[in-house]
Amino acid sequence: MSMVNNSPRTALLVLAIVIVSALRTPAAQLNPFDENVAPLQIGEQMPAITFVNQKGREFTLSSLRGQAMLVGFIYTRCRDACPIITEKVGRLDRALGPGPYHFALVTIDPAHDTPSVLAAFARKHGVSSPRVDFLTGERRTIERFVRSAGVAVVDNGRGELVHNAQLLVISPDGRLADVVGLVAWDPPTLAAEMQHVAGLSSSPLERANFELTKRVAQFCGGSYQVASGIIDVVAALAVVGCGVLVLVWMRRRLFAQGA
Repeated sequence: MSMVNNSPRTALLVLAIVIVSALRTPAAQLNPFDENVAPLQIGEQMPAITFVNQKGREFTLSSLRGQAMLVGFIYTRCRDACPIITEKVGRLDRALGPGPYHFALVTIDPAHDTPSVLAAFARKHGVSSPRVDFLTGERRTIERFVRSAGVAVVDNGRGELVHNAQLLVISPDGRLADVVGLVAWDPPTLAAEMQHVAGLSSSPLERANFELTKRVAQFCGGSYQVASGIIDVVAALAVVGCGVLVLVWMRRRLFAQGA
């Protein structure tokens, strides 16, 4: 009789345990790609995210208001594009010289790229400027920011992360000013764009070169080689010109033979 009277209580206890266990299921089991992440838009304020830099210190984009910023995306185990991007950011920093500029390279592999790993990567590629921060942070936060920046990351199963190149140019008021979706950028041309965004005088020729390079890359696809937009345009015009000269020469030859 006692067992019959206690059975409803036992059933309720089991149900309570099941509910509590379900509530304690780690959120990390959710697929981050199931989340709807809105892409950043030109003119939009950059999100308030707390990162950790290569020195182990907290870093926020808003802490650098008043400076033009460049944000790129890398990971330290990368053996092709990321070292190129990192070294070119170092060259860009030197090309700009003193001024209201800052650079941030955000890892797409926060589980592996701890502050000490990022610091070693910076030293390996000769980037020691205080104006360049290598950033990591909480995995889900980093993943959401990376996706909002338009960076797609795919693990190929061999310890390599396949990803597209992306640079964010941020104005001194903390808004997204431009997006550069290629590795093939030249530090002097991007320096001119950074100067312009900072409200300082810059070379119109270099800025035009930067815009042309960006447009050519958008139509033809990115390249790991440094390209020049103006050179591309001049080369195209030269090819067209040579074609016209050949046609003129052939026309003259045909008329000469007819005569």
